[in-house]
Amino acid sequence: MTTGARGERGRHLPAAEAASLLRAIVAGELGLRPTGRRPFVSVAVGEWGVVAGDAEIVFFVDSASLDHVVRITAADGRQAGFGDWLQHDGENPLELIDDSERLELERLLYALH
Repeated sequence: MTTGARGERGRHLPAAEAASLLRAIVAGELGLRPTGRRPFVSVAVGEWGVVAGDAEIVFFVDSASLDHVVRITAADGRQAGFGDWLQHDGENPLELIDDSERLELERLLYALH
């Protein structure tokens, strides 16, 4: 999503809220399902998506490991992507969760297939 005009800014999903969504996944509060057929572990480099509750999340994966969040569309329709977070928040949501949360998130993604 490109944010710029004042009316569009209200639609931005802040990185901190996106990180909270990732934490809710780790806590088991949201069901997960992959958006494609390819298992997470088989992704050498590229995008890989999931639906978490009513939100859609696309990760960038490198060597079957999470690199960053490409974009998220929240259940309420707000969305943001890599460039939006860098411009508005200075960080990617994946950088806002701790190492143990990140490892558990990866474990959950591995288990989907």
